Amino acid sequence: MEDKINVQEEILKLTKEINELKAANNDLKKIIKDQSLEIKNLKDDYNKDKNEMLSEIQTLKENINSIIINKTFDNVPPLCNSSINPFSSKTNLNSEEIQKSEKGQYITSISFFISNSIDLSLAQLLYYGYEPVEGDIRKDAGGLYCILGCKYEKNQEFITNIIGSVNDKEEPVIIYENEIRYNAIKDPLNNSDIHKGSGGNFLSLYFTKDPKAGKPIKRLKTLNTKEFLKEPNIVKYCSRKTKYNKPFEPLDCNRGRGNFTSQNYIFIERD
Repeated sequence: MEDKINVQEEILKLTKEINELKAANNDLKKIIKDQSLEIKNLKDDYNKDKNEMLSEIQTLKENINSIIINKTFDNVPPLCNSSINPFSSKTNLNSEEIQKSEKGQYITSISFFISNSIDLSLAQLLYYGYEPVEGDIRKDAGGLYCILGCKYEKNQEFITNIIGSVNDKEEPVIIYENEIRYNAIKDPLNNSDIHKGSGGNFLSLYFTKDPKAGKPIKRLKTLNTKEFLKEPNIVKYCSRKTKYNKPFEPLDCNRGRGNFTSQNYIFIERD
């Protein structure tokens, strides 16, 4: 009899434990369900935020392209006018209109902008009032893009010459060539190193407005070929001796960059 009672007590004890395990299992299922729902909500929120961000990026790109295509400036030669795609050789102006509208207009200020996007570099130059020059002067060097920009302002002295220097240390902001003072061309952030962010050596471009250096400069053009190296109006190295300078030879904007696949030059157009 006593054994029977003990067996019944053991059964009741096991039954209680089983019920407690079932209850714990149900609680665990509920926790897992709640966590799964929370994870799903987090994923939904993430996807929503991601889609909104992608939409904002696309809108920003469209706005940048709109700025590049539609922004206009007074007194800018039509071939460089930003109402025309800066990187397109096609215009709706005939040669007679272009010659008439360009007459007497020269570069008064030069800058550049470096970024990981050509569109961003163009937009930044336009924002600061510079007309972009066609081409990336660091083309094929890898890394970031560098676009030159020019201003054509009324009642301002004209730029008459540009020279450059490459060195393994930061270049000075002022140099003298044939007793003519040259100032470093800087970006809107006050940087004068064309190679900044590339891991290469320092390259600086310099300008002067001294009339003894030459006639006013009308337009700049970047060249990724040696075709025009014998042209007298191509930007050259200054006479300063550094490890990388080739005094008075055409300035290669990729020089000192290590491994690269092309040479990039800047052509000066004068009357």
